[in-house]
Amino acid sequence: MKNYIWSLLVGILLFTSCNGEDVDFNNPDPVAFVEQIKAGTYDTKSPYGFVEVPIFAKKDIPELITHVKDMSTIPFFPANMVTSYGPNANYRLGECIMWTIESIRVGRYASLGCKLIHTDVNEHMQYAFLSDKEVKGVADLYVKWWNKVMNQPEYSLKDSFLEDPLAGTNYRWN
Repeated sequence: MKNYIWSLLVGILLFTSCNGEDVDFNNPDPVAFVEQIKAGTYDTKSPYGFVEVPIFAKKDIPELITHVKDMSTIPFFPANMVTSYGPNANYRLGECIMWTIESIRVGRYASLGCKLIHTDVNEHMQYAFLSDKEVKGVADLYVKWWNKVMNQPEYSLKDSFLEDPLAGTNYRWN
């Protein structure tokens, strides 16, 4: 009986301490990252001790791009540490994933927050965040951009990866 109780206790501890696959900050698995973001269980910390988006690379974009049209609300997104949105922001998965892709593209955080806004908004006015329909339109731009990057000839004089998917639009990252 004593062994049974001990086994049961160890099993409960193992079950409650496991929340899926850990995300390696320096070599993250985009599938595990998205699953944890959707579930609200992402808590991977940077070397500085903050919960942040891990260091993704160009090789991760094919998986990430599959989620850009997902407008489901997520409870939390580990955007830039100095973002002013706060813990109760209305995050959309696709918008946050596009921000992550944009961060890969530019080689640093794409902006202080993972929200798209209209470029013609006065800085002293309330930000004009995009609607779901507008964000889906931006998602189409990112998919089009990625298809261009993927299909670029190996030896091209112009690197499609450096082209801004938002160029020529009325949108920018806030």
